[in-house]
Amino acid sequence: MRTKRPSRRSSFVAATLLLLTLSSSLAYGLARRHIAWDGLLMGIGTSKIRGPIEMVGGKVLGTTLATVSYKGDTPEVSRPWHVHMGSCVKGGAIFGDASEYTPLRVDAKGTAEGKATLRVALPDSGSFYVNIHESATNMKKVVACGDLLLED
Repeated sequence: MRTKRPSRRSSFVAATLLLLTLSSSLAYGLARRHIAWDGLLMGIGTSKIRGPIEMVGGKVLGTTLATVSYKGDTPEVSRPWHVHMGSCVKGGAIFGDASEYTPLRVDAKGTAEGKATLRVALPDSGSFYVNIHESATNMKKVVACGDLLLED
């Protein structure tokens, strides 16, 4: 009994689909390589704030997840925060849209945690930092800052 061989056309279509699937998986994998920006938040002046900060690729391609977690703050206050381009020493513009950063709620023990999903791709170069503002009514006063370093 003879087996029927696939036609050249169907073999070509199957090979093309396989190639497209592999190349899109490879492209996605390269775009999703693990890049992280890490740093340490430190209080300024008399502030005793201290804790880790991080910026990584978000769950959706083309987004960035920024996180902050710290202790040593005044209990029961609200603190605006942002990732900025630049450094704690030089300053710079907010990275992403300022409205994407929900203010941090400091608990009764003086600890706070927050995250922001930014609708901008995670950068693989540059300089970035996180700052914590005193309050929504006093954004000029920064109570803690930390530079982010690229960990590739």
